[in-house]
Amino acid sequence: MKTFIIYLTLLIMGSNPLSASNQDPLNNIQERIYDAFVECNIKNSLTPLTDVENDLKQTKLKSQQGLVEYWQAYLDYYKAIYFLKHSKKKEAEKTCDQAIELLENLKNKSSEDYALLAMIQSFNIQFKGFKAMFISSKVNRNAKKAIALNPENLRAYYVYASHDFYTPARYGGGKKAEKLLLTAIDLPSQQIENAYLPSWGKVETYELLVKHYIKVEKKNEAKKFLKQGLEEFPDSYILKELATKLI
Repeated sequence: MKTFIIYLTLLIMGSNPLSASNQDPLNNIQERIYDAFVECNIKNSLTPLTDVENDLKQTKLKSQQGLVEYWQAYLDYYKAIYFLKHSKKKEAEKTCDQAIELLENLKNKSSEDYALLAMIQSFNIQFKGFKAMFISSKVNRNAKKAIALNPENLRAYYVYASHDFYTPARYGGGKKAEKLLLTAIDLPSQQIENAYLPSWGKVETYELLVKHYIKVEKKNEAKKFLKQGLEEFPDSYILKELATKLI
């Protein structure tokens, strides 16, 4: 997707087409989506996420449309999680399908697009029955494309590792996760700090790496990365939960 490159070029040149005001739907959009998801679960209502979605739809500039589609798909991912938590599997699957179609139809996809696409496809496998193996191949292929397009994109490695970690051993899973996660953990959340672009994946990498070492009974390594993770993300609920398992 050319939008990411175009936006960063304009930013560096000092010709930023986007306002950093609170009125800009794309400003801090990742944080807004996650906060809305948390609020949805507190209120047992999808309204906070749909409110953010409605804001995204107000974005009119053509230069922003690729970003809008990316964040719409990201928002759909959280909507799907919400539906699944409330035992609405059909709605969750439909929302995943919608997000996947949106990303697949993007022209000139970036590393970020492929990483998000792979993550949503991996999540969607649970609804697809006998199609699971076919979709799994797509996940791996798209994660590899994400890495090839940007070898410094930690989200690409995290998604690839996560899919391998959760793939049953009888289907070839569990062989690549550690190496991929160790690569991801040394990469920055963003290569250029920017409130419009993705930064997710770092805390999730710590969480999965600790889970991996607990699973393979390497407690010293698990404790090492848990400590590092908590130093960087002291408020992480999952890391705190993992700490109780290591005591």
